[in-house]
Amino acid sequence: MLEIFDIDEESERLYGRLLAVGNAPIEKLADGQPMVEIEERLATLHERGLAVREVSGWWLAVPLPDALRALRAKRTAELDALVASADAAQTRLMAMSDGGDSGLRSLIGREEVQSALNEIAGRARFEICGFDKPPYVTTRAPTREWLESNSAEFQALLRGVRIRSIYHPGFDENRLAEMALFHEVGERARTGDVPMKLVVVDAVVAFTPAPASYAPDQETRATLVHHPIMVEALQSLFEAVWHRSLPIDTTSSGVAADPRRDLLVSLLMSGATDVAIANQLGVTERSVRRWIASLMDDLEVQTRLQLGAALARTEALRSDNRRLAEDDA
Repeated sequence: MLEIFDIDEESERLYGRLLAVGNAPIEKLADGQPMVEIEERLATLHERGLAVREVSGWWLAVPLPDALRALRAKRTAELDALVASADAAQTRLMAMSDGGDSGLRSLIGREEVQSALNEIAGRARFEICGFDKPPYVTTRAPTREWLESNSAEFQALLRGVRIRSIYHPGFDENRLAEMALFHEVGERARTGDVPMKLVVVDAVVAFTPAPASYAPDQETRATLVHHPIMVEALQSLFEAVWHRSLPIDTTSSGVAADPRRDLLVSLLMSGATDVAIANQLGVTERSVRRWIASLMDDLEVQTRLQLGAALARTEALRSDNRRLAEDDA
């Protein structure tokens, strides 16, 4: 859960202990471990905004919602700049022709666009990275059987290719169901503000549809990018947005049946209001309040502050259980 703060597992475990006790002297937190290592981890937590040192010298955990708000404020300007750069890059891509050694190929028509996407996904050997953003061309209800026969990305997952996707908030029922099916076979997913639709395969070829293609009565258009410098730039853009996006949480036994519940937890941890959560998930405020009430009942807490602390402790415990299971395997 804390990977967005770029801390290692030991520092995350230390934060979980500190959050559980509220505040403590460094000697108590050491718990038999080398003091110099604990000092280094506390310094890392302090740098990431997850812990502060009181006047007394004791260390105090910063609640996750507060830490995430500070992180969001710090990175908003960076992400805005990335979005502006992506918009400019998209405009340049679609304006350029296919001539010479441009490394660009214009695709026109739904059949040609889909064929090119299927081809590059079908050749994927290591990893497919992508931005996923509404609107969508199809509105079909997904099934695993259909994806196994028709989705080159799903087929890539089944043969061992890694997929990392960043989903822009605001999904309909069909997209949520499709996300769950992809999660079941190993997709790693996050949610965040993505600037455009994008697919990058093995960091050597990229595919980006034209935004105008999804407007009514517009012809489907996309650009296939082979130029190494431009592909590298698009891959770097993906990595930057990936590290600034919220993980779509999973349970220790796999992905939860309803991805919206996982997204709800992520949005709650980011400090989002009920209105903001409802808008991003495409549901009513009443539904959001009902889900939050269900979470509070499950974790036996009375307030949102308690809920944030309980979610953090639950994740820390779940991470410990996963590591124990791996050690026993």
